[in-house]
Amino acid sequence: MKTMKRISCLLLALALILALSVTAFAATVDNQTDHSYDAYQIFSGTQAANNVALGDVEWGSGINGAEFLAALKADSRFGVDTDNIFASCTSAADVAAKLGEYTDKSDVAMAFANVAAQHLTVTKVAIVENAESVDLSAGYYLLVDTTVVSDKDDAMNSALLQVTNNGSITIEEKYTVPTVDKEVQDSDDTWGEAADWNIGSDVPFTLTGTLPSNYADYETYFYQFNDTLSSGLSYNDDVKVYVMIGNTKTDVTASFSTTKGTDADGNPTLTIKCENLKNITNATIDKDSKIVVEYTAELTAAAEIGQPGNSNKVTITYSNNPNHSGDGTPSTGKTPEDTVLVFTYELDVTKVDGQNTDIKLKDAEFVLLNSDKTMVAKITDGKFVEWVAVPDADDGKITYPDGTTLTSDSDGKFVIAGLDDGNYYLREIKAPAGYNLLKDDISVTITATLNKDENNPALTALKLSVKEDKADATATESDGVLDTGVVSTDVKNNKGATLPETGGIGTTIFYVLGSVLLVGAAVLLITKKRMSAEK
Repeated sequence: MKTMKRISCLLLALALILALSVTAFAATVDNQTDHSYDAYQIFSGTQAANNVALGDVEWGSGINGAEFLAALKADSRFGVDTDNIFASCTSAADVAAKLGEYTDKSDVAMAFANVAAQHLTVTKVAIVENAESVDLSAGYYLLVDTTVVSDKDDAMNSALLQVTNNGSITIEEKYTVPTVDKEVQDSDDTWGEAADWNIGSDVPFTLTGTLPSNYADYETYFYQFNDTLSSGLSYNDDVKVYVMIGNTKTDVTASFSTTKGTDADGNPTLTIKCENLKNITNATIDKDSKIVVEYTAELTAAAEIGQPGNSNKVTITYSNNPNHSGDGTPSTGKTPEDTVLVFTYELDVTKVDGQNTDIKLKDAEFVLLNSDKTMVAKITDGKFVEWVAVPDADDGKITYPDGTTLTSDSDGKFVIAGLDDGNYYLREIKAPAGYNLLKDDISVTITATLNKDENNPALTALKLSVKEDKADATATESDGVLDTGVVSTDVKNNKGATLPETGGIGTTIFYVLGSVLLVGAAVLLITKKRMSAEK
């Protein structure tokens, strides 16, 4: 029991009042928890039925009385030397009388329990979980939680000081354990359990942890966030940690260490740890405080497109034994896992003949513009990389940056994977040979519906709306594929004009005229020769 140093939480008033000797009787214990306890008798005495007064007080069987009295007199929490409240005490009855001057849950009572736990004997009464009737003789008891709670989402009760009263003692759970909530910011600045982003975006996350209701009972308090990212998310080395009390936010990043690693599946991990919250001096921390972690992670080209999304999971490991002295490795519990999801989508475009959509057109060239047409998408291996500015026109022509041109393949297809939901424009910059260049940009709008609820984040619907960028254009809508995150559309091109001919007679006329001229030239030549000969 030497590890028990910080113990508190009185369940009943400390009513140790010296009284005339009365008949002793046995009390029964009703344990209404699934924890087990050991009951150590600190004071014995006599007690009348339906009366909390304890008479004929002696040291109980569960305490080393002489050592305990000496420790009380030496502990500075009760005063120093002659000012110590127990300085003049020589017996158990003296100590009980002095203790009776203080109120329930006072600092004196808490410290008293703390010191008592360091001087217990081996004599105890075991109270198993959910026990309904365990006999205790009259007295004042320290009940110590003996449940094994390491690595569970649970904690031990603080040691309980109890006076047998009205024939029974009821043990109830008097603590809570920490919880953790993770949220991700969406590109529309809302927060929840799911979001969607472009590849290359820095996605903001927050982790919010609570503290137990009996935080004050702990001598030291270990607190650690265990964060696991998917392979499509890359941590940006920008963790900040805050203590939140109401709306007051205090930076305590310096009191936490952040360690990067990988889990058994090769996914990146973050461990954000404080060995002892009680050592933080620049913020007041109590049971109502929250510990908040903020950081960003880049959505990379390795991101999953569509379902099941790019997960980000967290748990908290926390101290769960308020009776721990602070020496050695503390017993810890772990919260259930909380998961958020980040989604991204793929746009598939197929270039087809305007009169026969079964004909796929190769070598059409497009660029993808943002919603206000000021930025053009840079694409590598069919995946979005980043937005770059659209260059100014030179003599009415825009030369787009390298890596921004999307060229249809032999199947008439090109893809852009890694897009957020929202509005974009496809602009044709080169038509296939023999086809007319599109005059208008094509508006494409990806609409995703996300379930952002705490326990069931998911992508629930995906749609695409397509229309020409002109006032009288009619939009066509289609459903995307949830599993793959793909939305698809065809873009039609019409053939160029075939110029009309005047007919074969035109060529014939040239042939006839040519023959007449040749004959005429021959006749003229012969006539000239004859005239020359006659002369």
